[in-house]
Amino acid sequence: MRRFSPLTTSQLARICGVSQGTVDRALHDRGEINPKTKERILAVAKEYGYTPQMKNAENGRSMLIGVVLFDLYNSFFSKLAMSFVEKAKDVGYSVIFRFSNKNAEDERSAVDYFNYIGADGIVVFPVGCDSEEYSEYLLSLNRPILTVGNRLKKLPFVGTDDEAAMYDLTVRMIKECSGDTAYFSPILKAPLNSQNAQLLRLAGYRKAVKEHGKRELVFTDTADIPSDISGLISSTDHYLLRALGRLGSSTDVKLAGFDNTESLKRIGVSALTVEYSTDSIAEECIKYILGRRFTDKIPYFITRNSE
Repeated sequence: MRRFSPLTTSQLARICGVSQGTVDRALHDRGEINPKTKERILAVAKEYGYTPQMKNAENGRSMLIGVVLFDLYNSFFSKLAMSFVEKAKDVGYSVIFRFSNKNAEDERSAVDYFNYIGADGIVVFPVGCDSEEYSEYLLSLNRPILTVGNRLKKLPFVGTDDEAAMYDLTVRMIKECSGDTAYFSPILKAPLNSQNAQLLRLAGYRKAVKEHGKRELVFTDTADIPSDISGLISSTDHYLLRALGRLGSSTDVKLAGFDNTESLKRIGVSALTVEYSTDSIAEECIKYILGRRFTDKIPYFITRNSE
């Protein structure tokens, strides 16, 4: 059967009615598999014109790293993408990006593609699916896979301590504000797994205001943000830009964000923010992919974006 786009192993698994791990064992002669099942998978692969994954003839590696990000609209992702490109180049690797657009099916399709081309490692900024089935699927690919940003069950993670960072940021804001400090995070309207970075940041805010005897004020819509607050913390710098549409860039409200992106600096808004190194995230991810000792927690510090 002629195909105009490459057949992925997940598509092959669906056609054959087996798991992705079973397809992988059949194609690469790994582990135990029923001979008849293996024969059927190989026959279907031949019929659909499945092409084996690309490998370097000298070392058996593709010298490719696949990275799945949400998109590049948020300047934090752009910065992270460039960090991966530069750090991969330092060790002779190339990076290929695919974007989930915050869609779980697109994320899985991107992982399928990286598995198909034989990427030596895959880094995923997960949309949020933390099901046992998804984790087992990722583990079944038998290649180094880890997550950044959000966490998944059983998968290694590289990133900063979101809860601790937001706690420290909130305490700093409480000390600088005479009245209430509100929290703004539109993503909280969506269903999120318990280890999602946005929920961890919310937990840090809640812990801080409770310990300091302050009111908890959490908003997910800009229209609901009151004008009489003393301070506003947004769970990302990207969201803080949205909030400024409500408050105005000349507001007297003290502001704070997260990620220390260039966006706020460009419009001349002063805000506290959490800084952590995207270069370090990329470097530690690549260390893991190469089988080297790596650090999963990236240090953070509270700074003002104008500093």
